[in-house]
Amino acid sequence: MTALNNEKKLNKSILNKAVQLLAQRDHSSYELSQKMIFFFAKKLQSTEDEYHDQLSTLKAEIQDVVEHCINQNWINDAHYIEKYIVMRANKGYGKYKIAMELKQRGLSVDLSRQLLQASNINWGNLAYKQLLKKSKQIKAKNTNEKQKVIQFLIARGYTQNDIKTAYDLLT
Repeated sequence: MTALNNEKKLNKSILNKAVQLLAQRDHSSYELSQKMIFFFAKKLQSTEDEYHDQLSTLKAEIQDVVEHCINQNWINDAHYIEKYIVMRANKGYGKYKIAMELKQRGLSVDLSRQLLQASNINWGNLAYKQLLKKSKQIKAKNTNEKQKVIQFLIARGYTQNDIKTAYDLLT
């Protein structure tokens, strides 16, 4: 199939909506699909019997547009994940939390894990900064306070090694 034939079968209103959404900010392929399904499914006017057929057709047309966007390099899930990792790390979140958020966004768990491992982020140092921010005067001897801070770092998605590194930096 030539590129011209592929162009003809794209639904123009779906393509326009995709371009509009991508102009606002980066989206993952899954996120873009979900937004467009939600947007266009509201506009379907049909009986209940027809609705499922129309929704299936709509999803197929949206998938074609998303694939077109990927081929045009307007969407790149790997770049999206890399930017997301940096953004969330800058806000003080750890690997586990970021990996969970990426999974919730419909992104590949394997790709996310691979890019998290490849990132040049010193997670232990990041955990240390969060530790300092959370508790200005940490008394390492106070077990109750130490547990609260450890729970805070766990909730932020830091690994046990990152938390240990953060405490080692304190002493």
